[in-house]
Amino acid sequence: MSHLSRTLPVKRAAHVYLVQDGKLLLVEERMDDGSIFYGLPGGKAHPGETLGDAAVRQVLVETGLTVTDLVFLSLLEGELLTGTRNECYANFGRFTATFSGELNPTDPEVVGIRWVPFEEVEMLVRYGPPPEIEERNPLIWVPTRDFVKGQPRAYYPI
Repeated sequence: MSHLSRTLPVKRAAHVYLVQDGKLLLVEERMDDGSIFYGLPGGKAHPGETLGDAAVRQVLVETGLTVTDLVFLSLLEGELLTGTRNECYANFGRFTATFSGELNPTDPEVVGIRWVPFEEVEMLVRYGPPPEIEERNPLIWVPTRDFVKGQPRAYYPI
């Protein structure tokens, strides 16, 4: 008999598409295996924190930029990394925003920041092992691919 339900930890995160002159701001982070990962600025929400507040906090730490006037763009929702130690139920919000300030990351995991032309964004995406790394799951990048093509959707079931 199969289990009708099971409890998964919930992971909530928010990321922001910051755009300037046809370029998207990406942060460079060093992964545990030493490789460089390019991702959107943003990250995990604290317990009780809204996705919008998490976006503002994380972007400031990762880039030094202050974001205002967040506009909700997309929600990714569903089971992620099933069968790995990081299995979770994901609620990931994507926003656009107005930004100000100077690039000055204070997050020690951020090793660089780049304004990347829209047409080059997908070339920086790395998929593959280790499988428990959510950022390397192709499903996480589908909304960004759609965004740079000018075709974002409001909802992405994972």
